[in-house]
Amino acid sequence: MGVRPAIPPKRTDAPIACPAWICNNRARVENLWARLKEWRLVATRHEKAARSFLGILCLAAAAHWIKLYQTLALSAVR
Repeated sequence: MGVRPAIPPKRTDAPIACPAWICNNRARVENLWARLKEWRLVATRHEKAARSFLGILCLAAAAHWIKLYQTLALSAVR
């Protein structure tokens, strides 16, 4: 697929050049996963069937989206 890691294997290696939009998107995805893993079922992958896990993942993402939307709506009112 042509995917390469953007993190050097050792601290002493030279940093790997990558466009800023890739770093920004990677950070967004990592932050989303960190928030979703606050849910115990997502963090431990309690549901072993892929279909069940996807359902829990969608539920957690929807709950996160609702919380984010409420926060933005409250800040717009102030």
